[in-house]
Amino acid sequence: MISRRSFLKIAAAGAAGVAASSVLTGCSSKSSGVKFDKTTDVIVVGAGGAGLAAAAQAAADGAKVLVLEKAGIAGGTTNYSGGVMQAAGTSVQKELTPFKNDTPENHYKLWSASGEGYIDEELVKDMAYGAPEHIEWLTGMGMKWTRVYGHCHVPYIDDALYADRIHVYEGGGGEGGGVILTQTLLKAAESNGAVVEYNSEAFELVLGENGEVQGLIVKQDGKEVAVKASKGVILAAGSIDQNKEMARELSPQQYWDLDTQICLCAKTDTGDGIRMANAAGAAIGGFGGTIDFCGKTGAATDNAFPMFPHFIVNKKGQRFVCEDATYAYHYRAIFQQVTQLQGPTWMVFADSSLKDKFTRWTPDSLKKDISEGTVIEASTIEELAGKIGADKDILSATLKRWNETSAKGSDPDFDRNTGIAPLSGKFYAYKNVSFNLGAIGGVLINKDAQALTPSGEVLPRLYAAGLNAGRWIGPYYPGSGTAIIGLIHWGRKAGAHAAALKNI
Repeated sequence: MISRRSFLKIAAAGAAGVAASSVLTGCSSKSSGVKFDKTTDVIVVGAGGAGLAAAAQAAADGAKVLVLEKAGIAGGTTNYSGGVMQAAGTSVQKELTPFKNDTPENHYKLWSASGEGYIDEELVKDMAYGAPEHIEWLTGMGMKWTRVYGHCHVPYIDDALYADRIHVYEGGGGEGGGVILTQTLLKAAESNGAVVEYNSEAFELVLGENGEVQGLIVKQDGKEVAVKASKGVILAAGSIDQNKEMARELSPQQYWDLDTQICLCAKTDTGDGIRMANAAGAAIGGFGGTIDFCGKTGAATDNAFPMFPHFIVNKKGQRFVCEDATYAYHYRAIFQQVTQLQGPTWMVFADSSLKDKFTRWTPDSLKKDISEGTVIEASTIEELAGKIGADKDILSATLKRWNETSAKGSDPDFDRNTGIAPLSGKFYAYKNVSFNLGAIGGVLINKDAQALTPSGEVLPRLYAAGLNAGRWIGPYYPGSGTAIIGLIHWGRKAGAHAAALKNI
């Protein structure tokens, strides 16, 4: 039987091979002999959540740190997030929730189950066990925690593994709340001595004769500048979020988001770190999933806001997914239905839905959306089918089945838990639109965030952190706060390990 380690090496080689033969062809890294214009201990590429966490940690550990940020401001895509983060067994969780005995082990098991066999189990376990300390670390920076909630279920995961683990800090939790986190990390990094240079596009790594990373080439003010890293280079430039060519090759769902949906990622997230690492010999993998959610309704983003009565149908008018399963899980299914049937999916609700405590529409907002064409209105389900292009018989049968089972308070077809009630009155349909916060996948790493070659060996003095790295999230995003705690975790791990190296 093939070992887990051998499997990962083979998978890494395959992933790197695919990339090198297509969208990454032509990328290069300079060999030794480059004349450096300046020197630092640790170079961090990207001043988003992962890069700033890495810089803060490395600088606190005594390293001279230079952060190179492609944009004119710090924060990256983390700025657009809510900034919330998952952790189990924290003092905050014990204080603010009924889950007094939750453990990192249960957290790991849930993340592992959601990985569906595509994750590196060692990375995920390391992150789950490291998460509580990061909450304390941020508390020490002055962050105050106001709420802890949970993410919505996935039908095949044991209910016993769930708990309220999503930590919300003061001012966070909504779109743009991530700015508070990134500014806190920026302040910590600069207070520890790190220097941030903006409008600086890193594009090529410099390697020594033995293959170890010595520094990189960066474009600043129209000039190419060579910077030596005496200890190491940490790539924290995000994933392939805004790169359509790379997305088409590596992540079909991200390509769909870029081509037809709404991408909220920073324009500078173009896969630079992934391309540079691959050119230097690093393996890439873990692509496929995305961070997609319904920006219109916030469906299944928070377990404190259950779903209202409705169901989602495909082009034909059939249900196909558990609608109150955590958002990226059901959005993966939406993407698959759209691409397989080459037509939209719809959220179908009724007048009776508007009476529910957790309805996403008020009479005024519904009237406005109908007038603007965002929501389709019909007197009967058959009329609605005609207006949205669904099969009348299939959509009618879907409604009949839903009303029969929901009247008994159950959903035997897809194991839904909330918003189970018959639909009646006028009917409405909203075409599902994905809001995207990034692709999942990147450079393969070990537990110290060191970049790995296709054979699983360490690529000396090169690190990848946050969503620049792959296989610590599975084929769908497992709930709010996973990415942010991962940015902090892998950024700090990379910063600590690089700072401890001897200078070259």
